[in-house]
Amino acid sequence: MESSSVTTTREVAHQWFTNLEQGKFEEALSLVHEDVLWENIPPTPGVSDLAPWLGSYRGLPDVKDSFDVWSRYSQMLSFKPLEVIVEGDRALGIVHEHAQCLANQNEYDLYVATYLRIADGKIVHWKVYWDPSPLIRAYRDL
Repeated sequence: MESSSVTTTREVAHQWFTNLEQGKFEEALSLVHEDVLWENIPPTPGVSDLAPWLGSYRGLPDVKDSFDVWSRYSQMLSFKPLEVIVEGDRALGIVHEHAQCLANQNEYDLYVATYLRIADGKIVHWKVYWDPSPLIRAYRDL
């Protein structure tokens, strides 16, 4: 039988990915701790000029601000969780994102590994791993 902490982690992770898949961004963010650490891929010369939202953010207001920056450049067309693995207070989700560069309408696909650490029913650490090559290709119109 699973412990309540694993059940809670599983429930939060499921709600997180389901809300994002359904485009319920505010509902997803309600699962995030106010002092969350969110780590996107690091700022990188040649990439950050295209994607100025990259980097790490501490606190829900800064996370929301980074998504406001992202939404000025891109539009999410679909977000599909492919697999979610839960162990203790951690969850790992593999997600397929299909998005569009707003400047030129080019579409691109990303496969993103999303790591979550959950405490007391809230996401306290959130880190994503992804290859920016498809975004660079779309943004540079290659």
